[in-house]
Amino acid sequence: MTAADTLTISGTRFERTLLARPGAAPDTTSRVVWLQGASLYCDLRRPAAEVPVQARSLGATSIDDLLVLATQDGFAGRLLSHGGHVEWTRTVAIHPPGPHPDAGSLELLDATTVAEHGVFEDYLEHWRIGATSSSIDEYLLEDIETGAPGILIRVGEDFAFARGRTRPIDGAPLHEQIRGAGTLPAARELMNCEISFGSTGLGEWRITASTLPFRVGDMLDPVPGEILSTSDIDVDGRPVMRRWRRLDLPETEQKGMA
Repeated sequence: MTAADTLTISGTRFERTLLARPGAAPDTTSRVVWLQGASLYCDLRRPAAEVPVQARSLGATSIDDLLVLATQDGFAGRLLSHGGHVEWTRTVAIHPPGPHPDAGSLELLDATTVAEHGVFEDYLEHWRIGATSSSIDEYLLEDIETGAPGILIRVGEDFAFARGRTRPIDGAPLHEQIRGAGTLPAARELMNCEISFGSTGLGEWRITASTLPFRVGDMLDPVPGEILSTSDIDVDGRPVMRRWRRLDLPETEQKGMA
């Protein structure tokens, strides 16, 4: 598999089995999953152990809770082909951007494993090919009320949902920004974003993994249309419906949205 064959990875759920970097012990235990739609993708990265956060909403978290949540990572956007390699652009990201684009060359090692070699950084990742499906839905979104970016992908019975912050962050590492936020509400806003994965296997869009652990078990229940809606909770854990403008529609249709 080469970058020119990017479409051959469409409609696939990948699970990482190896991360190797020079001078570091190989990581074979982190729980990392990548869902690739036709052109959009979502990536969720969590430590091997469950994050020990007992809060049932973002508004109940402490600084220590937020620092634990920040040990996770996740991002979503569009996969671009650059001939010899691909680039994962980041429309939504849990952490501030790094100094280099997220880019790699892909190589099919065997029938079940793809190797990713870093282009601007020296690393190797192995990805196990999980479920595949030609049944794909994907949406590039903008929250109508807040302007926050969003991405929703369904591949067969797997789905991934990414909700960005109302204002993107950059600069210092996330844990430093949380410690220096000044107030607890300001620190919580730094984690007011989400990368979630789930399954539609029983006809319900149930979240099974998330950077916000209190979302696990919740239903996403998207209602598609020119205005797409998703089920969610607010910072205090109360049920809300988010309404999303679809940016992937032709411009003539977007102009007609309420």
